[in-house]
Amino acid sequence: MWWTFTRYENTSMLNAVDNFNVEEVNGVFYILIPSRFPPVPLYRRIAGGYDDEIAAVAELHNPRLQEKQRLLGQSGINVDETSPRFQNWNHAPFAYSNPEGCWFFGPLVRCLEMSQDKQTALAVSVAKRERFLGRTAERPIGLDMRMLSRQVRGSFIDAQGVSPDLAPEERRELGKELFDRAKAEQRSGVLFRSIERPSGVRICVLDGNVLERAVQGEHFRYTWDGERVSSLYAFNDSGADEENLIDPRHLGGVTNVLAA
Repeated sequence: MWWTFTRYENTSMLNAVDNFNVEEVNGVFYILIPSRFPPVPLYRRIAGGYDDEIAAVAELHNPRLQEKQRLLGQSGINVDETSPRFQNWNHAPFAYSNPEGCWFFGPLVRCLEMSQDKQTALAVSVAKRERFLGRTAERPIGLDMRMLSRQVRGSFIDAQGVSPDLAPEERRELGKELFDRAKAEQRSGVLFRSIERPSGVRICVLDGNVLERAVQGEHFRYTWDGERVSSLYAFNDSGADEENLIDPRHLGGVTNVLAA
């Protein structure tokens, strides 16, 4: 199996957060991020050939780098600069705020959400891309996305019994209690289920120290037709083109639609 857990409490799940079980998680979780092939310098459009100089100026005001320097400069604390916590993909979620927040928490809580399996990760990613592209009225376009995986080891509050249909306002109220309990008990985050694929398990990591290094995985092309992501293509050398095409409408179901 690719993840295991140990149940700490044997009480049934009630509405009160204090009665939620705690799970000891040891497994791999997935998320998708935008990708570009071939890679290009971040400031190419405005740098006029001075990419390194522009990047150096930008780094002076980079929250991720400032937070890294703060942690490395703490007196009396031995910090390993090569630790997985300082890998860009691992450090950034805890250095930058998400203006929209996440499933349970508002913008002030910095965290990393991932999924227990690849199909759930794709379902969540497609829904987020559709919301963003719909808001900006983006014309038809192809989007390249890259799967990242991370080993996670830590104790998590189990909120999987909370209905994915719970209203956003109620979720955020519940999130306040979850955050307070996680902080008080030094838990690593929360396990939950969300509307994009209710059968899939998701995880919200509040402590970046429980993450191993992020590993790049499959590359996907999302086809945005101006209204929705109408198809996905998995760049998989082992399958034929028709086997690598995925209908996004089927991602949210219980059935596994990803090629083996």
